[in-house]
Amino acid sequence: MTRKLSLTLIIGLLISLFVASPVLAAKSYYAERFDVHLDIQEDGTVIVTETVEFHFEGDPFTFAFREISANETDGVTFLDASMDGMPMPIGTQAGQVEVVAGDPLKVTWHFPATSDASRVFTVRYRVDGVIRKGDADMLIWRVIPEDHDYSIATSSIILTYPQKATLLEDPRLSRDFETGSTNTGILLTVSGLGEDEDLILTASFAPDSLTTIVPQWQTQKELADATTARALPVGFISGIAALILGGLGLFSYVRTNGRDLNISDVIPTPNPPSDLAPALVGMLTKQANGFMGTIFDLAGRSVLEIREEKGSWGTTNYMLTQKESDASLSLHERGLLSALFKADETQVNMNEVATRLGMKSKLFDEPLEQELIHRKWLDPERKLTHKKLVASSLITMFLSLALFVGALLLGSGFIGDVNMAMLFAGMAGISAAMFVLSIALFIYSASYSVLTPSGEEQAVRWKGFQEYIKQVSKGKEPAIRTDFFEKYLAYAAVFGLGAQWAKYFQKMGDIPLPIWFHAMAGSDANFGAMVAVMSTSDTAGVSAAGRGRSLRRRFEWSWIVLDKVV
Repeated sequence: MTRKLSLTLIIGLLISLFVASPVLAAKSYYAERFDVHLDIQEDGTVIVTETVEFHFEGDPFTFAFREISANETDGVTFLDASMDGMPMPIGTQAGQVEVVAGDPLKVTWHFPATSDASRVFTVRYRVDGVIRKGDADMLIWRVIPEDHDYSIATSSIILTYPQKATLLEDPRLSRDFETGSTNTGILLTVSGLGEDEDLILTASFAPDSLTTIVPQWQTQKELADATTARALPVGFISGIAALILGGLGLFSYVRTNGRDLNISDVIPTPNPPSDLAPALVGMLTKQANGFMGTIFDLAGRSVLEIREEKGSWGTTNYMLTQKESDASLSLHERGLLSALFKADETQVNMNEVATRLGMKSKLFDEPLEQELIHRKWLDPERKLTHKKLVASSLITMFLSLALFVGALLLGSGFIGDVNMAMLFAGMAGISAAMFVLSIALFIYSASYSVLTPSGEEQAVRWKGFQEYIKQVSKGKEPAIRTDFFEKYLAYAAVFGLGAQWAKYFQKMGDIPLPIWFHAMAGSDANFGAMVAVMSTSDTAGVSAAGRGRSLRRRFEWSWIVLDKVV
């Protein structure tokens, strides 16, 4: 009954979404016209009057707004606003205009609910320091904003200026337009502006015919450009020098600490090099699935078993069960069981294996490392060096990034002080070089092996067997005996090839399920269930890697804990 209700609810939600979509789509608006009057004053300021006629369709609208950027000006000041020709007082109620000063200047018209009708909104504001000084007095103004989610049918731009000003050439717009004239000024018109399509007016006047005062923002920009031009080469040279010196130092370190190992190439090997525990194989070959290989190995030794059970919503669960056994267990196997099973617990869902091990991974990892050291396959000194390399690369990476950002922020505050700007530019260049070097050190630390020469030899041998398992799983090796499935299953799981390995034998047919796998009562107990179990195994390995185990594997099982580095 509950399932039917849930299904009905889901269907209802889907239907409501389809029904709601046309309603939402019915609410729309567009600008029948967006007219702008630019009136240049005797003092060089510009009075801008914008008149927009919006047509609203569908659900009622209760406000309209405009954001006016003060970029490349000395400020924008609100003067007044109206709607449908009626002046509006300041406020937030219907029939009032809300104004928020700043950059941008925000103007919001509030009005009674309006639907399927047109309203005309007008705003008037003064722009200071907008006339650029140079070979000419230049007015460059974005008359239509670049961000507007509505189309504009027509736009008329009127430019007026003092009689003393001399226009050097006809004003122009950033797209095709038509020109005309009015009693007071020059008229430019365009039509068919789409959403987010802006329009920029450019007008050139004779030098000093509009104003003799250089805008503050232009003075600051020119000063900043000049300072940057002086400081940028310093930063570049400092960065290149630091990168070369640091690169030479890193190269010398790599050469000094390099090893000449006489290790053969990886060659596919059809037989395991030895009876080494699957988890140790995973450590040698840097695999994140070593724990899954241990689980299947313990299952083959009657310590664990897997049961297929019916889950909720028609799903299938694979439960890992611990059995009473007298089998001799190594320290890492005991640690794995302690991490997976809580006190007085004998069963856990396979989907929870990676999470539980991630919380208590030391119980499994540390005994493995000690066994590798005991076998003289792992070098503790190289492991310590590796930890220092990883920590150094990470510390350098974060410090250099912080130094670079800090240098840029502080340097931007000294646009008038060339010496300080060059100092911070040099710091930025050096920190950028440090960041690049930290990445190189990080990559080197990832390839820095903590294995002894004999450990490297063992790793190559097992990688050869890994390559063989991979080739078999892809069907690129001749047919092998059916009993190889369970015999090498734990190793296939270690290499993250469990699902491919199972699928290969599924195609062969007539492969019996392992005795430690128990299918659901009443099911066909076909081999497809085994493929599903191995897919869960591979997924668990990926999940463990995502939770941080891959870092310890990839970087030679180091705990990247900075306060432990000595």
